[in-house]
Amino acid sequence: MSSSLEASAEKNRAALTSLWAAFALTAVKLAVGLHTNSLGILSEALHSGLDLLAAAMTLAAVRVASRPADARHPYGHGKIENLSALAQTLLLFLTCFWVVHEGVQRLLAGASPVTPSLWGVGVMALSIVIDVNRVRVLRRVAKKYKSQALEADALHFSTDILSSAVVLVGVLAVWLASALNVPGPMHAVLVQADTVAALLVAVIIFRASIRMARQAVDILMDSGSMREQQAIIKVVGRVPGITNVRDVRLRTSGPTSFVDLTVGVEPGIQVSEGHKLAHEAEEAVASVLEGADVTVHVEPHSAADDKHCDPFVQVQHTAWKHALAVHNVHILRSAGNCFVELHVELPGKMPFVQAYGRVVDFEDDLRKTMPGSEVVSHLEPVGTAYALAYGASVSVPYAEMVWREIEAVLAKEPLACNPHKFSTYELPEQGVCISFHCDVDATLSVEEAHTVCMRLEKQLRLSAPQLGRIIIHMEPGARPQREQGSVI
Repeated sequence: MSSSLEASAEKNRAALTSLWAAFALTAVKLAVGLHTNSLGILSEALHSGLDLLAAAMTLAAVRVASRPADARHPYGHGKIENLSALAQTLLLFLTCFWVVHEGVQRLLAGASPVTPSLWGVGVMALSIVIDVNRVRVLRRVAKKYKSQALEADALHFSTDILSSAVVLVGVLAVWLASALNVPGPMHAVLVQADTVAALLVAVIIFRASIRMARQAVDILMDSGSMREQQAIIKVVGRVPGITNVRDVRLRTSGPTSFVDLTVGVEPGIQVSEGHKLAHEAEEAVASVLEGADVTVHVEPHSAADDKHCDPFVQVQHTAWKHALAVHNVHILRSAGNCFVELHVELPGKMPFVQAYGRVVDFEDDLRKTMPGSEVVSHLEPVGTAYALAYGASVSVPYAEMVWREIEAVLAKEPLACNPHKFSTYELPEQGVCISFHCDVDATLSVEEAHTVCMRLEKQLRLSAPQLGRIIIHMEPGARPQREQGSVI
């Protein structure tokens, strides 16, 4: 048997069991209620009669909802369960009206027509036992298959347990008043307990009905959950390559959730890559709503196009579109204006007029990306580091001398140690350049680590004034054992 057929069969069994239980309780409560003239038991009999009708509606709804989607119902037939739940609430409202009307009449009359009997006590106790069992079964199946109709049925019968308990107390109070021959005002109070219990039942039923009606109407009107919507935006937004998530729409039809959303991807990517990202978005949604039917619309959206995007990301992305390298980017916001200052790198041999034209195009594009911004750029040739392959090698004795100076400087530094990956090269107009790695105290902040780096460079220049460029790569490491106290 397939999983869908198995689910349908189990839901049908649960609904059918509930139907037979409702039929038996209605018959017993009606007989005992008429025999004792107990309004509480009669109200419960009417309540159970409506339970019987509701259970029949649930059974029919579950069977219709299990039908597969067709041309007229492309989203399936699941909403019949919600219509069933809404119809049940209307029946419950009628019950409340009758019970309240009859209860007020009896209270105004000041007399109780209830015939004391242990039969009333027994039938209400039996009702509670049966309701507890069927609520357990209905909730288990409803949760397993996400059935709105069975969930409404379970909620319906949960109120039966509480209302039956209230009526049980009322009927027991009337029987005790007669059996113990309670005198005076206390007797008058006890004999009206049945009517008061019936009114309490009406309040319980009314509150449960309001809750069920609101839930059914929300689903029928395709009201989505804000919590689930935000969760979907969050998980889909984490998918690498997706730059934007919007227009998330949720709707529910029976046990199935339908999700439509639009995701943005970088312009220029291949169709196959966009399809892959859409599939990853579907999997992300499934992590929030298992078994959801997801439709993803993909559209081009640059991360830099988002007005809420980090302005530095916008600058870097715009530069990337123009095949330019930028650095020393400074952004100042003041009085609603945005000032952008940056350095633009271009090949040193490129004609200045050609370079200027490329930078102007870049600045114009950046102003469109960041409306209202003022852009000031500084042109400079691509860093000389790109020409290192043409530098001259340094003699071994000289390199060894420089290495000893590095070790000596590091030996005196309390927050750095373990120099390694040392290299030297000689460049025109710059002289001997060096680079090396070293460990710094991992507990330092970026600012503190930079201070250590600057201190090392200063000491190296004092020890070896002939050095040109000095590059120190810092790595987090253990605190040097020789360190006696912070000097930051």
